[in-house]
Amino acid sequence: MKKNLLIRLTSLGLAVISAIGMTACSGGGTGEGPAQGGNEEYTKPESIKMTFDTCMTFENGLQDVCDEYEAKTGIKLELEKPDHNKYYEKITLAFASGTPSDAIEMGSTYYPENANNGALWDMTNAWDTTTAHAKEIVDASYVDALKIDGQLYGFPTVAGNGTVTYVRQDWLDEMGLKMPGTYDEFIDMLRAFKTRGSGTIPLTAAGLLNNGETPYDIYLREFYQDAIPDFYQKEDGTWVDGFSEPAMEAALTRLHDAFAEGLIDGEIVTNKTSTCRDKVNAGLVGCFNYWAGMWCAKLEDATTGANPNAKFAAMPIIKEAGHYTERVPTALVITNNCANPRGVFEDLIMYSHDGGEGQMLFTHGVLDKHYKDNGDGTCTALPYYEDPTKLCEKAFYAPELSISTWDDPIALDPRVEESLKVFRDNRTFATVPVVSDVISENLSNLNVIKGEVAANVLHGNISVQEGMEKYNKDAGKYVEAILADLNS
Repeated sequence: MKKNLLIRLTSLGLAVISAIGMTACSGGGTGEGPAQGGNEEYTKPESIKMTFDTCMTFENGLQDVCDEYEAKTGIKLELEKPDHNKYYEKITLAFASGTPSDAIEMGSTYYPENANNGALWDMTNAWDTTTAHAKEIVDASYVDALKIDGQLYGFPTVAGNGTVTYVRQDWLDEMGLKMPGTYDEFIDMLRAFKTRGSGTIPLTAAGLLNNGETPYDIYLREFYQDAIPDFYQKEDGTWVDGFSEPAMEAALTRLHDAFAEGLIDGEIVTNKTSTCRDKVNAGLVGCFNYWAGMWCAKLEDATTGANPNAKFAAMPIIKEAGHYTERVPTALVITNNCANPRGVFEDLIMYSHDGGEGQMLFTHGVLDKHYKDNGDGTCTALPYYEDPTKLCEKAFYAPELSISTWDDPIALDPRVEESLKVFRDNRTFATVPVVSDVISENLSNLNVIKGEVAANVLHGNISVQEGMEKYNKDAGKYVEAILADLNS
């Protein structure tokens, strides 16, 4: 068991729960695939234990939210919020010891692994038969995005969201340029930005491949276009390695040519998202692909400190790229250790998306502590407990990423709304990634080779053709193993 866990930790670079540890130690699951369920009768829980990562801190009133939940429902909410950097390590240990919470926030890297290992309660029937108001107002597209072979093992907390390319609109206006609609126009825009001088970076990005989480091409859609630097399934059901296809060769050529011309940040290979944001906020960057929604306003507000006229606009996807990508949503799962899964589903998950008091609590927190009622049907966010200079953004669920059609009394920033509209008008949904022991054991080494090849081609150390030859030679055994597993 320890050996298997170590292999997964190494291969994914993350604390992924081991299949053996899960099936041997958890209260549910046989190790032969997802457990079936969802037909349990409803009974109201007395208490619910939940583990969550992306919520407000206890220092800013998280316990107040839990107390308010108990006041409104009569159900005690016992919440665990581990340190962010150790979140999945804590979950791993909880499963291994047979003590996972009733409900756990789980990202798309971990969700299919745990569903396939039989650790998660199948809530398909619960969702199909619920009479909760959430059923009427939740966008089923987000729910369907979490289904695995038609079954639902987790419910979306918020929209998966994705990245959109932000452009300095004030630079476009100054230079008399329009927003590009094709790749040639996009490159011409970057060339125009380059002429501004003074350390201008036409385009920056956090790496060439987003190996931490799929999709890998998310930050550079304009250059990858129809290339898929990952395994994907063709219409006939056959799995193929997209990195070895001609489309990838064309993508590497575009990246190399733009880099050689000085249109791409010279530090792109080593950039982190934080270093990219620093460069953007310093007013150096003309084009940056980053998260749709709230980040449009955050980037603009941070940049206007040094550049008062800075204005960002989300760019509709260029013709050749076809689409932006909406990630698989983060799931709130119910574990098979939970004694009353149907009760947790109805009184926690459905309640938190009810378009009323539950959704207000899970989105904005507690009245008069995290927001105030203006008396005219609208509300206003109040400052964080710890930082009175910043308004409370969310309790558990980001308001701009709501998956339901509800009348949120706290209005969104118009810049946020516009950014989301551009993204959603140009997006397609990603699918839940396929996981297996073979993939876990080979993927990390394969992704290292991809990164090395892409970086060497970008810098001109090797030609594109030499890069593809190197990839096919060095990655062959990993690709062969993964494709044999996927196509078996």
